[in-house]
Amino acid sequence: MTADKPATDTAQPLRRLLYGDTHQDVDALDGLLTTPPFARSAPPCGPDRHTRTYDRLRALGEWVGGVKALQRDPAKLLAVLEWSATVDPALFLAGTVQYAVCVSAITELGRPGPYLGPLIDEVDRHETFGSIMITEIGRGNSHLATRTEARFDPATREFTLRTPDPAAAKFMAHVAGTGRAHMAIVYARLLLHGRDRGVFPFAVRIRDGDRVTDGVHITELPETTSVPLNYALVTFDNTRVPYDGWLRDDASIAPDGEFSDPLGDPDRRLVRSLSVSSNASTGAASALTAAARAAVTIGIRHSQRRLTMGRLRANLPVLHYRTQQEALYGVLAEVYACSFLVARVKAQYTRQRSTRTDLPESQRPVWAPWASVSREQALTKAAATRVLGSAAGVCRERAGAQGLLTVNRLLEYEGLAQVFQAAAGDNLLIRLDAGKQLVEDLTHTVPVPTATGDLVSPGGVLALALLRERGLLTELRGRVGGAPVEEKTAFETWNPLLPDLVTLADAHQQRLLLEAFANAVAEADSVSTGTEGMPHLVALHALYALNSLEQTLSWHLECGSLTSSDATRVHRERDRALDAVHPHLDVLLDGFALPEARLRAPMAEPDVVAALFASGGATP
Repeated sequence: MTADKPATDTAQPLRRLLYGDTHQDVDALDGLLTTPPFARSAPPCGPDRHTRTYDRLRALGEWVGGVKALQRDPAKLLAVLEWSATVDPALFLAGTVQYAVCVSAITELGRPGPYLGPLIDEVDRHETFGSIMITEIGRGNSHLATRTEARFDPATREFTLRTPDPAAAKFMAHVAGTGRAHMAIVYARLLLHGRDRGVFPFAVRIRDGDRVTDGVHITELPETTSVPLNYALVTFDNTRVPYDGWLRDDASIAPDGEFSDPLGDPDRRLVRSLSVSSNASTGAASALTAAARAAVTIGIRHSQRRLTMGRLRANLPVLHYRTQQEALYGVLAEVYACSFLVARVKAQYTRQRSTRTDLPESQRPVWAPWASVSREQALTKAAATRVLGSAAGVCRERAGAQGLLTVNRLLEYEGLAQVFQAAAGDNLLIRLDAGKQLVEDLTHTVPVPTATGDLVSPGGVLALALLRERGLLTELRGRVGGAPVEEKTAFETWNPLLPDLVTLADAHQQRLLLEAFANAVAEADSVSTGTEGMPHLVALHALYALNSLEQTLSWHLECGSLTSSDATRVHRERDRALDAVHPHLDVLLDGFALPEARLRAPMAEPDVVAALFASGGATP
């Protein structure tokens, strides 16, 4: 960065690459930060914390004009989720369920009538708060074997929800007592004339303040400090739901009791019923990456200003130490790569939502439905979770004891990553299903790597990533195709391959990240008006590519695509890449466009001592 070119000017092209024009929607939300719900402190967990979370959710909903307005503007919905994840992870989780899941399920699958119409209006006005009830406590992969029952009563044309035994209790729904009204989207197996008709969602009133709906039984769960909410176990005992509470999509039950479902297949119905996971996956990927940008900004800003008294040289910012650079610049590069991939997925998502394009025909889910709804969105959510966990964890560790203070945000961001290992789809199951799909879908091919003059350049690293993905895919297809199917069960065939399926899914995901970064650099070059281009982005791209290659060196050495002297060169070039990134830190952080008022982390402020004394122990 030159002295006559401020970081804010230099960073503008970066901001356009990361956000397009949507960062203005995010910036506008900062006006909420001075309102009472956002200015009020609260303990790390417990009833007072939950009260503040719902006060904030109501204030946020009123600020953006209600939940219906967000359904009409998917780009703004994602901006709201990004902002809330940065400011308050618990607010983000409650908002995601409210905006991206509950309301989307009602508007996309529901047919409003005298029951559903007023309910959605109450949610729109934030008089009632939404939750989601899918997971059942007693068995893994419960999404594929929902045991909660919904029986149709032809006399009243109502449904009754029933939990067959305690193991089928719905788990982690946030509906425990808060003095507020709560509803839930409850997934249950429709039983009609003694036949199983597939899994459908039902919009169910759970409680009105302290009064719980007849037939609903709520057991409050112990508190957690990782994204604290009013979590509960919920069971049903002939809970009545009107006909239009059935989010039936194009299915129907005629007055004579005849059932009709155009999909005609339980697996297709399950995937369709859970199609709102597209919103959850994309919203989570977008928001978790936003939180990762906040975490790495806090961590690097602190290291820039934290003076150390080591005997090698006193009064030196800790970021001058190589160990700190290695750790923090690495996660900065990861966050940028994930941000570029998420930007692409967000653009696809908003086009899909705006045109109301149906999700493509998907493969049969084996472990969970998420990858069957959208493989790329689900894998991007898994990548964002990993990147946030890495960024927040590394920055917390490198900040010493200050990283342990909740007021400095890193623990909250790390907790968000922990929760989203399972929320919006379990990441391991997503990777397993994605890997199996890649193997079985013979229309899926990996591009042939193009020749490159330099194996350790970003282009060379991408070519090597393609080579590795092709190799893994070819090997797995050969092992599956060579198995004597008639002699083995599906479990016996696939179980030994599960770790390799995860490796393949991760290789595919890593290739997508490398491509996203390369495309961003190419776009930056095409729009750059200066002779310098974007040296800051080029330097970070080189570091990201080399870090990626270092992680897979063993495979390339085993397969002969790299030699031991190539590996030595990778290590040496990576060291040079760290030096190249160092002068560009300010502009790279400024590209994230995160004002201090939004971060509100004392350790990231210019005078950390004064900021910490002023915080008075408050929790953001």
